[in-house]
Amino acid sequence: MPARNAVPPLINDRYEVGETIGRGGMATVHVGRDLRLGRRVAIKVLRPELAQDATFHERFKREAQSVAALNHHSIVSVYDTGEILARTDEGVDRPFIVMEYVPGRTLRQLIHEDAVTPRDAVDITLGILDALEYSHRAGIVHRDIKPANVIVTPERQVKVMDFGIARAVEDTSPALTQAQAVLGTAQYLSPEQARGESVDARSDLYSAACVLFEMLTGRAPFVGESSVDIAAQHVRDHPPAPSELDPRIGHRVDEFMAKALDKDREARFQDAGQMRRALRELRPAVPEDLEATQSLQAVPGRDEDTKTLPPVPVPVAETALPAVTPAVAPTTVAAGIAAAAPAAAGHGSVPVRRRRPLRTALLALLVVALLAVLGVVALQWVQGQRGGPALVAVPYVAGMDASVAETALRSADLVPEREEVYDDEVPEGDVVGTDPAADTQVEEGSTVVLEVSQGPAEVEVPDDLAGRSEEEVREALESAGLEAGSTRTANSSSVPQGAVVATDPAGGTTVPSGSEVELVVSTGRVTVPQLVGLSRQEAVAALGADEVRLSAAIVTTPRAGVPAGQVVDQSVDAGQSAPQGATVTLTVAVAPAPAPAPEPTVPPTPTPSPEETEQPTEEPTEEPTAESTGEPSEEQSEDPGAGSAEEDRSEAEERAEERAREEAERAEERARAAAERADERARDDG
Repeated sequence: MPARNAVPPLINDRYEVGETIGRGGMATVHVGRDLRLGRRVAIKVLRPELAQDATFHERFKREAQSVAALNHHSIVSVYDTGEILARTDEGVDRPFIVMEYVPGRTLRQLIHEDAVTPRDAVDITLGILDALEYSHRAGIVHRDIKPANVIVTPERQVKVMDFGIARAVEDTSPALTQAQAVLGTAQYLSPEQARGESVDARSDLYSAACVLFEMLTGRAPFVGESSVDIAAQHVRDHPPAPSELDPRIGHRVDEFMAKALDKDREARFQDAGQMRRALRELRPAVPEDLEATQSLQAVPGRDEDTKTLPPVPVPVAETALPAVTPAVAPTTVAAGIAAAAPAAAGHGSVPVRRRRPLRTALLALLVVALLAVLGVVALQWVQGQRGGPALVAVPYVAGMDASVAETALRSADLVPEREEVYDDEVPEGDVVGTDPAADTQVEEGSTVVLEVSQGPAEVEVPDDLAGRSEEEVREALESAGLEAGSTRTANSSSVPQGAVVATDPAGGTTVPSGSEVELVVSTGRVTVPQLVGLSRQEAVAALGADEVRLSAAIVTTPRAGVPAGQVVDQSVDAGQSAPQGATVTLTVAVAPAPAPAPEPTVPPTPTPSPEETEQPTEEPTEEPTAESTGEPSEEQSEDPGAGSAEEDRSEAEERAEERAREEAERAEERARAAAERADERARDDG
C-alpha cells in the first residue's frame, strides 16, 4: 500500500516521476519526463510536513510565479506549476514545480573537489552576475545565492537555480514572519538580511561576493560554530583580505572584495552590471595557471542549507538594539537541486540536516545579544575613560565617481578632501583610492584624502632624439614614460645610416603617458631631385641644398634647339637614391658651332689662242703636211684653277672645326670652374 504522501509515478497525466535527485529543507527534487513534449525535466515537490503550513505553501507558490517570468540562458527555467492532490483525507495537497533539467555539477561540489581555479572563479561569478542583472531588471531578488544554487554544465555554462525564497522587489517588507525571522544561508547572508531588514538587489551582490571569496580562498568570508555566530559576524566583523589567506592573490582582488563585501550597501556595487564590469576588468589580474584552491571546509555541505535564523541584534554603535522577540525555531526551509549524484548526470542527494532544538537557538541568540551589549558597554567605557571620539572604518570608494565618494565619506562622519592624481587605468573623475586606505580605523571627523583620477599623465616627446642611435632613443623614451613602438626607414642627407632621423609623434608633442612612439631610422642615402630642365646654376644649387647635399660634375654637349646652359641629362634619375655626399654628373647643353661660309669659286682663266701673224706665203712644197686631229693639246685640256679651289675649301672646314673645339673647351673650363666654386661655397656653408 503506497504511503499517503508519496509522490505518484504520474502527475497530471503528463509528467512521469523518476528517482529522487535532490533533497532540501523545503522540497524534494525528482528527475522526470514530460510525456507531452518528450523532454527530460526536474520536478520539485514541496515536502508534506511543510505543505500543511499555509505560510510555506504560499512561499512555494510565490517561487513558481516569480521564476516562471524569467527567461535567461543563465537561469534554470520553470516550465509549469501545479498541485498533487491528497489521496486521503489525512493527506495534504502538495505544490510542485516543473523545471529545466540541467546536467552538470553544483558549484558546491566543484569547490569541495578542489576543481575551481582562480580564473574559473572569476568566470563563474561573471555568469552569476549575468543572471542577477537580468532578474533584478525584472524586479526579482534571489535572496539565497550560494554554491548549492549554482550549476556548472560540462560546457562550463553557469546556471543559477532555486529562486525559492525570491520575492518581487516591490514586496520587500522585513516582516517575513511574526518574529522577523531571517531566511537564507548563514555563510552568504548580507548584513541587512542578518539583521532582519528589508533586502534589495545589493543583498544578492553581497552573497555573490561571498561565493567568489570562497572559490578564491577555499573558505567563506566568515566561519563559526553555529549559523547564528556566522550571521553575527556578517553584521559586526570585517572579512580577511583574500591575499591574507592565499598570498598568490593580488591586492587588486583585495580592493574589489572589500568594496563588494562592505557592511553598508550604499558603499557596495550598486547593481549587478556595475559589479560585472569591474570584475571583467579585474580578470586579467587574476592568475589562471594556479592549482585549484583547496576547500578548507571540514564537512562537505556544512551550513549549506537555507535556514530560518533569528535576526542578529545590532550593536548600539551601529544602530539601536531592537527588541528581541521569540523567533521561529531554526529549520531548513528551502533548497533546490542541492547536489548531484554521479548516477544522475551530476545530480545527487544531499543529507538533510537535523533541526536544531528551539532551546539551542534561543540560547545562542541570548549569548550573541549579551555579548553584543557587553561589547558596546565596554567600548563606551573605554572611550569614556580615554575621552576620545569613536572610531570608524574608512569606506571603500575606489572606482566611484568623486562626488558619490564624497557623499559616502560624509555619511561615515568623515571629511573628504580631493587630491588629483594621474592614473592610466581609472577614468578621469573617478576615485583611484583613499588615504588612509579603505577599512582603516580612524576617528570620527577625520580628513580622508580622495585620490581622484585626472586620466593618464601627459608627457612631452623628447625633441633631442635626431641623430642618436636607436638603442639610445628607446631608453630616452622609456625614461620619459613613453613606449618605443615600430620602426620605419627614411632617406636623410645628414643622419648616418642606422641612427634615428625623427619620431612620430614629433619631438615636442604632448601625448598621454605610456603612448607608443614610432621611430624613423636613416638609410644613409639621399633622394636625388629632378634636375633636367633646370639651368646649370639652378641644378648645382639644388644638389647643394641642406636636404640633399650632393656634389655636381658638369659635362657639356652641343645641342640644337635647347637653350645654352640648360641641363639635358643627369647621371642618377630623379626619385632614385644615392649615397650621402655622392657626385651627380650633369650634362649641360651648349650652342653648336656655326657652319663655315663657303669660299667663292674662282672661274678658270681661259687660255688665249695664239694670234695669227702674217707670214710670207711660202711656196708649197712638194712634200705633204700633217692633218689636224681636232683634239686639244695637253695644255688646253688641263684647268689650272681647279686644284687651288679644292684646297681652299678643305682649309676653311678645318679652321671652323678648330674654332668649335676651342669654344667647347673654353665652355667646359668655365663650367668646371663654376662647379668648383659651388662646391667650395657648399663646404663653407656646411
